[in-house]
Amino acid sequence: TSCASRKKTVAPAQPQAFKRLTANMSIQAEGNGMEFNDLSGQLRMRHDSLVWLSVTATMGVEVLRAKVSNDSIWLINRLEKTYLAEPLDTLTTQLGMPLSLPLLQALLLDNNQGLPPVENQTVLLKTFVMGNLSARIKYNNIKLDEPTTFPLKITDKMARVHLPIMK
Repeated sequence: TSCASRKKTVAPAQPQAFKRLTANMSIQAEGNGMEFNDLSGQLRMRHDSLVWLSVTATMGVEVLRAKVSNDSIWLINRLEKTYLAEPLDTLTTQLGMPLSLPLLQALLLDNNQGLPPVENQTVLLKTFVMGNLSARIKYNNIKLDEPTTFPLKITDKMARVHLPIMK
């Protein structure tokens, strides 16, 4: 026994599915002839229930806020002072592609198992639905299963927009 090691082997912790997630993001986005390298944001997610996203530009000015539930999407564009509030099945029909909360969560988390991102993980999002849009998201300050709120305030100074039916 004098030659035996006293150290015990410990298996690394495996990521577990979560109920609630809050994370900060660094975002680089490009598409439709524009490029944004200095965006940041916050993602709040309730697994299989709700996604809330806030994107800010330089100097902390919020430019976009989105809230997606199992049946609806609310999107506020603060730059153009417009908002979109539609059922998900209407957008699915208008965009001509499946759109669902589980799909959005899988894209944002970069996995289908509902596992949270890890610190400094980078996720590449690409879509060709409305032009050639892509984004690179780097996650940090990830918190799991902490209580959080999902605010969304639409003011009367904003005009409602509807997506045109695409063919």
